[in-house]
Amino acid sequence: MTSWPRTKQLWTHRYHKYSHIGGKYLSGWYKYAKLRLLKLKLGNRPLIAIVLSEQMGDVVACEPVAREVRRRYPNGHLVWFIRKPYLDLIQYNPVIDCHVIEKCPGERVFLLSTGIFDHVYNMHLSHRRCKYCKEDPVNPLADQLGMTYANYYNHGDLLYFFSQAAGLPAMTDEPRMYIPDEAVRRVDSLGLPTDYVVIHCQSSFAPRDWPAHNWDQLVKWLLETGRYTVVEVGLSPTVHNADPHFVSLCGKLSILETAEVIKRSTLFVGIDSGPAHFANATGAEGVILLGKLFDFVEYLPYSGRYKRGEGVTILNQIGHPCSELPYEWVQQAVENHLTKRKIDQPHWGGV
Repeated sequence: MTSWPRTKQLWTHRYHKYSHIGGKYLSGWYKYAKLRLLKLKLGNRPLIAIVLSEQMGDVVACEPVAREVRRRYPNGHLVWFIRKPYLDLIQYNPVIDCHVIEKCPGERVFLLSTGIFDHVYNMHLSHRRCKYCKEDPVNPLADQLGMTYANYYNHGDLLYFFSQAAGLPAMTDEPRMYIPDEAVRRVDSLGLPTDYVVIHCQSSFAPRDWPAHNWDQLVKWLLETGRYTVVEVGLSPTVHNADPHFVSLCGKLSILETAEVIKRSTLFVGIDSGPAHFANATGAEGVILLGKLFDFVEYLPYSGRYKRGEGVTILNQIGHPCSELPYEWVQQAVENHLTKRKIDQPHWGGV
């Protein structure tokens, strides 16, 4: 006889599954109807889909794809498929005309299968499915190139292989971020000093992270050695320090406010996650902590400046995870950047 907890779990799963599937069809048909109306209004202008709905760093890294598609279709109407948490990353981009908030990969498969779009630039690789839906998203172009989630970093940085998966030439351009005035005003209101170091300590995937005690030691050294103001960003704090020159903004900023804080910083120090891509895209100097990730031993996610090694130090103890990166390496890299800044700007100093 099935136990009550097991029965409850089963029916709860079924409720969420069928509610999701029903909502997907309602949402999908509603969005299709809106796209049909849009296509009628556009007349002879092509309706073009750019598809990369997640993750944060991926979307930032692949911003140049929108500019390349706009170059190819100056009169086209560009629609970017995006998940709601990442909407801010594309909605202020001047070359994108509108967006579709994607409910799940199954809904995306349905909308693309309708033929409503004249051209589709799909950057997703095959077989990342919704846990409730039967649809299995495939990308024939990526499959032909042998790109899978098990080997994608073997093909180059994020922009390099995602642009090819979309059917474009391999791209290496500089990513850009588009920060609206309201985000700038919000950061103005924080009263941050002119010179500060930003740290970002936690990613959405623990194997990318560096130990908390190392971050504590790094912050303590920064505060004691040069009286630099240190600002931590992210969803939740890693460092706990009562020094008035340590500022935790964790959980207090939007995505684009975080980008603006990083843009203004003297130096960004962080692990491989979305904010590291913000630093690359906004022109901030950076010290980036990498390490072995799955079977990827020596890899580089970044295009543009960071790929060329301009304004950045990439730290990777080849064959070891980020957690084993020596503290001394990180401290020395940070010191080198801050010392160089003092030499380049002799009147600069910590607050």
